[in-house]
Amino acid sequence: MFLTFKSFSTELKYYLLMNTFFCFGSALSGVFQSVFLWKLDKTYSLLAYYSLYWSISIIISFVVCSWVARKTSPMITMRLGFIFYLLAYLIILIFHGTLSNHIMLLGVSMGLAMSLYYTGVHMAVLDLTTNDKRDSFLYIQGVLNTVGGVVAPLLAGILISQFDGMIGYYVVFVATCVFFFISFLVSLKVKGNPIAPKSYFWDVIKHPSREWKKMYPVMFADGIVSGVYWTFLVTMITFKVAGGELNLGIFNTAAEIVSILAFTILAKFSSPDYRIRIFAIGAVSIFLSSLLLSALPVFISLIVFGIIQPLASNMINTSMNAMIYASIEMDPDYKDKRLDYIIIREIPLGIGRAIGVFIFLAMRKYFNIDDLLPISFSFFPFVFVLMIPTLYVVWRKKPGTVRG
Repeated sequence: MFLTFKSFSTELKYYLLMNTFFCFGSALSGVFQSVFLWKLDKTYSLLAYYSLYWSISIIISFVVCSWVARKTSPMITMRLGFIFYLLAYLIILIFHGTLSNHIMLLGVSMGLAMSLYYTGVHMAVLDLTTNDKRDSFLYIQGVLNTVGGVVAPLLAGILISQFDGMIGYYVVFVATCVFFFISFLVSLKVKGNPIAPKSYFWDVIKHPSREWKKMYPVMFADGIVSGVYWTFLVTMITFKVAGGELNLGIFNTAAEIVSILAFTILAKFSSPDYRIRIFAIGAVSIFLSSLLLSALPVFISLIVFGIIQPLASNMINTSMNAMIYASIEMDPDYKDKRLDYIIIREIPLGIGRAIGVFIFLAMRKYFNIDDLLPISFSFFPFVFVLMIPTLYVVWRKKPGTVRG
């Protein structure tokens, strides 16, 4: 069933508006942050170590986030996330030219910001939606978040190209801080639900739902890809093929427009019964389009990738999140344990991210700098394809049973 924005509660509307501002600010600088870091040393080592530091930081930070959420509320952790995102970009602005000497500080700050923010996000999705409507909600949220980011990459690309040196990057990073602050102000309208002070961490570790236990290798594999492919490989190969910041901004704006169409279509036809099929189509599509761009790094390949990538990534990420939320709700006591599930999720995901970075650094030793990017760009998305059989085993329907 297709949900409409009008059917949402006032609190849920403010939640979506808050995330729209946040995604606009993220879209302004998120794409160009990787290019900025790459320009500091003109290799991929700094990007890889930055990804490693924030991956490890996320694993550790979620324990702190759990404690903060229980002492206050998940929404408080989200607001603190906005504050630490601001601090992370201030670190970039303060150190700018010498940032390579403080890359660990930046990675740790960004990891803490992400942990705080996504603790609130995951809890809000679980509290404000139900399993049968969650796919549609996630796609509608994607539409609104993408609308906020349609103009941002193009605007950022124009700004960067209008200034000499790195000044344009600093202007974009300042603008990002402004939108993060607006997101913080809007978040004050979202109260969220308090949670019980008791922790069920070890109980969830020892006795999770059957589906959750079988999702561990999937979450680990997802981390391997997200730690490298989504973090900087997509940005860097599109930057290389597109040729410059302005073209990169135009490409990402076009990709955001495709995302809006994809989210709208998928929201209308989404259903828990189609999650595995949607994920499988997205996984195969992202792998084949990445392979094409790696083998033929020309403009026409970039156009094909630009059309497929937004659609496929939405199919993969939304289906994955919906299945993870569903596996949490399979626990009869999930309302009391939901925060612990969210925290524990970051263990296999974070370890996977770190392993992904180590794999990339190992590949750097065997391939020259020109071959490293295309080879790694086609290798990592293949992991999504390998995840399909495991997801089928976990979520296949048995006779006489119904799964969400």
